[in-house]
Amino acid sequence: MIRVWLRVLAVGFCLAAGCKDGGGDETKFIPAESNAREALEAALKKWQDGEPQPATFPFGKVKVQVVDQTWSGGLKLQGFEILGEDPETKGPRVFNVKLKTPKGEQTTKYYVVGIDPLWVYGEPDYRKMIGG
Repeated sequence: MIRVWLRVLAVGFCLAAGCKDGGGDETKFIPAESNAREALEAALKKWQDGEPQPATFPFGKVKVQVVDQTWSGGLKLQGFEILGEDPETKGPRVFNVKLKTPKGEQTTKYYVVGIDPLWVYGEPDYRKMIGG
């Protein structure tokens, strides 16, 4: 778990500092909308199917890393609906998602950033990572 958080912090610092490979364009770490949505859907299906939160799972030619305290805390997911991308957010892809759990329905945000791996964060985890 510590290794996962160290990787999360490294990605966060890189994004916050605007890591650059000569070109200076941090937008290259923002995945295409369709890839981000499909990765999020694949992650949520794993949760709904009862899998413990995976550290990393393959997704096509890349890997997906999930950081979600609700999932890792053991809450069961009975269903979900990806409502769409949040048009007001700049930076990572942000999706509004309705989750159905034994505690009821709630709408939350998921943040997807990176290329390989694609990182999928629950909103509280993303905010913690960026210090917000």
